[in-house]
Amino acid sequence: MDATALRFNLQKHKLLLTCLVCLKLLLVVIVGLKFMNSQNWTKQIAQLTKASVPSKILHDVFKSTGHQADPVTTNPVTPVSSFINYTGISGIPKILHYVFKSEQVFDSYKPFIKSCLDQNPDWQVLFWSDSHSEKLIADHYARFIHKYRSYRDRLEKSDSVRYMILHKFGGVYLDMDVECRKPFSRLFTQPPVQESLAVASATAAPSAFLGEERREQTRILYGYSYCAMNSMMGSRPGHPFFQLAIDRMLGMPMLAHARLTTGPDFLTGLYRMWLNCSAGPASCQAKEPVLLYPARLVSPLMDTSLVNWESKCRPFFSKGKPDAKLEGRRKWEAMGCSQLVANGWNYDQTDDTTVAVHRFLHLGYGNQGLNNRKFNLFTEFPRIKTHYST
Repeated sequence: MDATALRFNLQKHKLLLTCLVCLKLLLVVIVGLKFMNSQNWTKQIAQLTKASVPSKILHDVFKSTGHQADPVTTNPVTPVSSFINYTGISGIPKILHYVFKSEQVFDSYKPFIKSCLDQNPDWQVLFWSDSHSEKLIADHYARFIHKYRSYRDRLEKSDSVRYMILHKFGGVYLDMDVECRKPFSRLFTQPPVQESLAVASATAAPSAFLGEERREQTRILYGYSYCAMNSMMGSRPGHPFFQLAIDRMLGMPMLAHARLTTGPDFLTGLYRMWLNCSAGPASCQAKEPVLLYPARLVSPLMDTSLVNWESKCRPFFSKGKPDAKLEGRRKWEAMGCSQLVANGWNYDQTDDTTVAVHRFLHLGYGNQGLNNRKFNLFTEFPRIKTHYST
């Protein structure tokens, strides 16, 4: 074989090798897309939690809401007020809000919706479909409408509009998989227990509240001290905390995960800003208190659909107890696992004080609800109305 033929053959092999590499990369992309659209949404979340968090991307997103990685301390709880002058949450109207794509709702939600209507018989109940949510934003939050329409994740649409609903109308927002054990009035009038996060310098009665995730879950999965959930929230109309949420969402990147842009991580960062008054004197816990109720009052369950908690924690106890030299995220994980062990692996801390229980069904995300029958919300519960007639 002469030199020319040899060079020609080498070029052919290089071209073939390049094509094979490109095909392999294309296959990886296709598999990745199928993974992100797979029916097993909870596995996606489990995969996300395996990464080192917070990464640089998480830090950048958290920075815009004031949510920084927690330093690990022996007492990581935010300062707690004595609540000596606590007289109850004030100004929250008796309006219960639900948000879903349409009035055709998953059958599994039915007993939980019924429980909340039964426990609060004197409350008005409003339902917000996608079309009504978009109309609310176009009518009252026009500068947000482009952002809302640009969201590709349904979670972001659902998360974002609930902040605007509470800001506009006040009341209580609930996910449809939240079960009510007691009337909301019990939550508003009883003095908060010591775990509730607030500051002693507050000069007014609280007029908004959030609910906390189980701290073991937050620490094991996400590596920080506490997390404000957006599955149950309440406020008076026009509360500046939810105005701040709307303002901050406008500046969030479009390519980040919904937990960061509109969901619990976003809300937790916002709450930390509120506690620290870092968004300005008008956006401050001392002026407009927002309570973070502890998990045993509003979300006492661990999400067992996400992960096998014993398997997750087992590596920390291979030597009998967690390594004292662990740093950063790993130390938070070990702390959460130690708490779970101390609680006897108790995934359900419901007790006599529990007002609501978040069931973590995840039916509204991705394709999780494909095999779940649906019912008409208005036919089953005539008491539920809409703000818009059409």
